[in-house]
Amino acid sequence: MAEHRAGEDVWDPEFDGETLIGYRWSTTVGGRAFTGTASAVSHERPTGYAIDLDAGEMAGRISIELAEKSPETEMRVRLDFRTKGMLSSMFFPLIRDAIAKGFPQQMEAFAARLGD
Repeated sequence: MAEHRAGEDVWDPEFDGETLIGYRWSTTVGGRAFTGTASAVSHERPTGYAIDLDAGEMAGRISIELAEKSPETEMRVRLDFRTKGMLSSMFFPLIRDAIAKGFPQQMEAFAARLGD
């Protein structure tokens, strides 16, 4: 197993040809660390990609859609998530707020890296 750190991290990628179909990940949200798996549920090159995320107590889906808007490309990202346990349900408002504050900035940084 590859060495990894808490924070935003991805390791153990799985590919089907050139398409990323799964990986393991970790992140810290609202001061709490989560580690989980990701599995691709759809990929339509070059316009869309969706992955399911599972971290035991929480699960969700990230969907990415690309649309050409001359002279640039517009990227639309949607994150849906839900709790799966009693403890996570109690902390859901805090976790939701932390994701809402951090996720847009992460996607802006991701888009900027793609543009370079």
